[in-house]
Amino acid sequence: MDSPRSTARIAGHPVHPMTVMFPIVLFILVWVADLMFWHRHDLIWATLGMLGLGLGIVLALLAAVFGLIDYFGDARIRAIPAANHHLAANLIVVAVQIANFIWRMNGGPGFLLPTGLILSTIAVLLLAYSGWKGGTLVYRHGVGVDSGAERSQRR
Repeated sequence: MDSPRSTARIAGHPVHPMTVMFPIVLFILVWVADLMFWHRHDLIWATLGMLGLGLGIVLALLAAVFGLIDYFGDARIRAIPAANHHLAANLIVVAVQIANFIWRMNGGPGFLLPTGLILSTIAVLLLAYSGWKGGTLVYRHGVGVDSGAERSQRR
């Protein structure tokens, strides 16, 4: 039986995995910048965190579009509990980071500690969980794996 396929593809390659790396890296950067601001109290870290947060949110929303296309594009994906956990965790991450952005916009660097740091820590922990579930989708359930390509390479 074929694996559940990604609906959003370019030249047969799933788009969602190609887009998720950018917000993940940016949200980890925000967390690191927050830790550095806590340690050094240098405004460059607060600024870097704010820029990473804004860009990360935009790119997370783009990645979410492709993830939702895949999720709703194949009922077999929606039937996998890990897909629902992955989706929920990512939606919570985006909501937490939007709240984090609004919090910082309203209060400036003075609001970064402790609330901004706590929110960015929660986001990174949720990303780790979501990544685990995303890996489960690919490696255990073969979501997005083109089993036809594997068969033709074995010949």
